[in-house]
Amino acid sequence: MTYQFEKVELKTENGEVQIVLHIATPNNEEFGSEFNFKKDNTLENEAKGFVKKYFPKIKVATIVIVTGAVILTTIPLQRAKAHEINFNMSYLYFGNTQSYISQIDKTQGNLNLVSPSYFDINADGSLKITKQFDPVFVNAMHDRGIKVVPFLSNHWDRTVGRAALANREQISTQIADFIIKNNLDGVQVDIENTTEIDREEYTDLVRLLREKIPEGKEVSVAVAPNPSGATRGWQGTYDYNKLAQYASYLMIMAYDESYEGSPEGPVASYPFVEGSIQYALSQGVPAEKIVLGVPFYGRLWKVGGTKSEMGLGISNKRVDELLSRYGGTIDFDERSKTPRATITIREGDPKTTIAGKTLTAGTYHIWYENDASLEAKFDLLHKYNLKGTGSWSLGQEDPDMWKSYRSWLEHEDIEYAKTYTVKSGDTLWKIATANKLTVSKLKEINNLKSDEIKAGQVLYISEPPPTNEQPTIVIPPAIPPQQPNGDTYTVKSGDTLWKIANAFSLSVNELKELNGLTSDEIYIGQVLKVKKTITEPAVYYNPFTDISHLNIQVQNEILNLVDKNIIKGTSATTFSPNQSITRGQVVLMLGRMIVNSGTATVPANWESTQYFRDVPIQTKDRELLKYAAVVNSTNVFLGGTDGALDPSSLITRENMALVLDRATKAINGESLIEIAGGKVGKITDLNEARKDTREAIRALSALGITVNEQYFPKDDVKRSQFASFLTRTMKYLEL
Repeated sequence: MTYQFEKVELKTENGEVQIVLHIATPNNEEFGSEFNFKKDNTLENEAKGFVKKYFPKIKVATIVIVTGAVILTTIPLQRAKAHEINFNMSYLYFGNTQSYISQIDKTQGNLNLVSPSYFDINADGSLKITKQFDPVFVNAMHDRGIKVVPFLSNHWDRTVGRAALANREQISTQIADFIIKNNLDGVQVDIENTTEIDREEYTDLVRLLREKIPEGKEVSVAVAPNPSGATRGWQGTYDYNKLAQYASYLMIMAYDESYEGSPEGPVASYPFVEGSIQYALSQGVPAEKIVLGVPFYGRLWKVGGTKSEMGLGISNKRVDELLSRYGGTIDFDERSKTPRATITIREGDPKTTIAGKTLTAGTYHIWYENDASLEAKFDLLHKYNLKGTGSWSLGQEDPDMWKSYRSWLEHEDIEYAKTYTVKSGDTLWKIATANKLTVSKLKEINNLKSDEIKAGQVLYISEPPPTNEQPTIVIPPAIPPQQPNGDTYTVKSGDTLWKIANAFSLSVNELKELNGLTSDEIYIGQVLKVKKTITEPAVYYNPFTDISHLNIQVQNEILNLVDKNIIKGTSATTFSPNQSITRGQVVLMLGRMIVNSGTATVPANWESTQYFRDVPIQTKDRELLKYAAVVNSTNVFLGGTDGALDPSSLITRENMALVLDRATKAINGESLIEIAGGKVGKITDLNEARKDTREAIRALSALGITVNEQYFPKDDVKRSQFASFLTRTMKYLEL
């Protein structure tokens, strides 16, 4: 007997995937014997075959077969497991002890090993300890639970590298002794630019290090990427198979696909990176001994330039700086899964120096890494079950990236089609770019005939399930949908306040307040109010070309503030989201907000009275003069002890907390501290803040305006971050 599965449901039970297969209600006796599996197991085999055919990438725990409202049988399968990554290291090269500690603290706990440049090589092949070595740093890392594994480098000098290999008995002893004496956690061998003739000596150095360094301490090797399987030159140095026998892991330097002086192209394209992983696996390296190296930098080429203007290295965080300074565009190359920025510098524009060279007038292409390209590379970690990530080098990345890092490392094995719900202000281009698609591909997989979309529309952002012979796929919500009147919900078995609140976009406290609940107890059949006041979503015009990579919520926060004439771009087409915001820019934003709220007006004497010592009434920046008067007269900005505003300086996060608290007081008559009502939130680094700012920082945490336990009070604030902080603050204002 052959069975027709009419409908399929994908569910998650206790964190495992369950597939429910619906079949037509049987009306014959043959089904009776089939259901009891007394004659054969055709139904079970067909169910398993069906799931294997249509859901090959999903690790299913159980199959449930249903007819009508009756569960016929449950078929247990192997337990589904997700690939977990808990190893992430980064190199330290540019900076000193204090800057390193600051950079590491910005990674939000995502690193568990750092590799500083402590081990160089003398001309005779002996060990040279660099001036960067500092026991204070080592102790600071150990206090944070982070291992310190210096890398041994010849800095691309072939002669020095070969001297170390020839002197491997002595240098391996020197390294082992220094590690033990100074409580270091191992060594990473990073001798580069040797060749195939050095292959055996290179492997033997790693063997000696493993023999001499105590177990429990690491011996790892940074190896050249080799997607083409080269056996000569630099790549020929590395006997992947034998190195893996001695090394804790191999760190594949999967970057510099394009380099200084080379033709224009990505630093680490997706095919190049994947090919490098596949080569390592083909050489017998266990997946759990492969660490994928990713670049925190890009390269810049001048169109029509000389060779010296081709492939200059540029840190990822400086790309936004160039875009904000000169304007430009960003395209995402689908083949390489890499962004490319284009800027044009004109005669008379401000000068910029990159890699020690001043950029001259002309058009430049910059291939670099952003969240979308890094996330694509991280997908390969899960595809091949690799150990973790390495990165060159810490401090070159945009620090905001670390907010997403952990989510990239988490991996669910459910791979059915992903969807996206259109928000106000969205365009097909914005949605396509954010999800690494072209507009034409997005239209194709959604069968769209025009570019028109509307808020609330659900779009596929990955290939939908195949339609031939494919049943209807139903992915049920966590709880049944709202009743037709949209105002109430009836509690079902298994419901919790959290589950219901989450389904209707409420907080648990809001749900309890709506229903006058004083505890978390609910009962089956209980009718709860679930409707808040709903307003039509606003549709925003987006003039900016440099915010599409941001989270949709952040984009809407920026565009909402632009729409309210509180925030403006740095040019007609750029917002410069990653540019640090100045005190003067914050004055303009808060000044406009105060005036727009109607709680204060521009002082009549703003053009004749100097409110800050360094903002003279003769200044050409009349808008700054006007709003400086507003924020001073409302006690939002008071200036320093010398009466100066210092408008060109960057505002720190601690001072931001202070002025947001004061602005709320000016508009509401009640400060954030007063609204918090004694609640203090949880900030782990509050003692690093000035004492006069701590109450305001506590209030931001208590009210959910900041959501991280580490506040970094001395850091500056990005323009996109300030937009988010200001938007959350405005929830407590009557605006």
